[in-house]
Amino acid sequence: MAKASITGLTESACREHIVKSGYRNELSCPKILGFHLQKLKTGGCWRFRYHDFDGKKRLINLGKYTGDTANRLEAAEKAIMYRNQVSQGFDPATEKNARKDAQRQAEARRQSGKLGSYLDGIYSKHQHRKANNGKHTLDIIRNHFSQWLDTPMELLTVADFKHWQNAKEQEGLSHATVKRSFGALRTMFRHAVREHVLNEDPSAKFQLAPPTALEKDKSNEGEELKSRRMLTNTELSALRAGLDAYKAQLIQKRENTRNHGKDRLPSLANLAHPHWFFPFFHLAAYTGLRSGDLYTLNWQELNLQFKRLVKVPNKTRHHNDAIKVDLPLDSNITQILEGWHKQNGSPTSGLVFPSDRTGLKMDKKAHLTHWRKVLSLGGIEADLDFYALRHHFISRMVAGGFPLFTVARLAGHKSVKMIEQHYGHLAPHAAADALALVADDFKKQEPKSKDAKWM
Repeated sequence: MAKASITGLTESACREHIVKSGYRNELSCPKILGFHLQKLKTGGCWRFRYHDFDGKKRLINLGKYTGDTANRLEAAEKAIMYRNQVSQGFDPATEKNARKDAQRQAEARRQSGKLGSYLDGIYSKHQHRKANNGKHTLDIIRNHFSQWLDTPMELLTVADFKHWQNAKEQEGLSHATVKRSFGALRTMFRHAVREHVLNEDPSAKFQLAPPTALEKDKSNEGEELKSRRMLTNTELSALRAGLDAYKAQLIQKRENTRNHGKDRLPSLANLAHPHWFFPFFHLAAYTGLRSGDLYTLNWQELNLQFKRLVKVPNKTRHHNDAIKVDLPLDSNITQILEGWHKQNGSPTSGLVFPSDRTGLKMDKKAHLTHWRKVLSLGGIEADLDFYALRHHFISRMVAGGFPLFTVARLAGHKSVKMIEQHYGHLAPHAAADALALVADDFKKQEPKSKDAKWM
């Protein structure tokens, strides 16, 4: 009963006020200055009114009126607390708003701290500064870590990362793919630390397990090296034959259409190239450029006047010190490209290989249908990837004894590490010559005269 005396608002007075008084009328407490019960359309609410230090009226809602004693006393205690804050020089509304702001900010951090939210929010904006808006990196994280999109990043543990690697290996992903995917995730974690969304990188204490014994065995058996090789003379001849046959086929198909009066398009036989794939193929073979780099190649990068191709590979474009491929063009490839250039109206800008329909960049797989046609017409039964042209480009130079640094630069790599790791086996083996040089120092010397003896 003693506690009930903290407020002069009795239970019966409050009930009567809610039943009989008009809308928005107030029942003030005689003991706690500013504490009152306001009548609403349905029920009522407890409120506390005071003046701040600028003399402005302030109002704090203390909660809904429920009619029971506990509710009335709880509202009164809040009012006493706020009245004490006012007497001590604090502004209750400011303090309350500050707490609300802190709660909102904490919730915002919690939400942005979810892997998916951070990926689609802050990190997407960061990646948009990079080539193709960073879509490749964002897709890697989104696809390989989809099970964690609703998980706060700070809750991820070493055990989670171990389980993830085991699951991906059981799915058949290579260690290189696992390493690349986790590297993308770890880079995002470190970005979140710099943005103060994470206090620390949750992956900092985790290291990927090395490749499985089975994968190592495959590597040792040369499984990965089978594709990283020069094309055989038979394959080269078959590709040339396939290109000629495909060209003839396209020309004949157009002529058949023209003869039947189905269109008035010019004869393909009068064009330097019956299709964009032919200069596309020759440039890929000559430069070793990835197909993605050819699709984004423009006429400023391909300077036919100076017979030079200068291109920053898409794969490294987002790096601060991106490598730049600088290739001179010989007379043969220049002639092929000049024919294509003239055929397209001798443009000074724009893509070298734009879409026939939209004029924009083509799909990254647009060349595959034509590539398979060439393989088929050339009689190549093996599943030869278009990337084989790049493998041939690199392998041919390594086998030719060119310095690996030179090969790396021409291929668009910053260092020789990748070339050495994947193509080093093709380099001329100099071990025998090196050992012979050392052995010469200790060979038994022939006597200079009959009397001389070797010591």
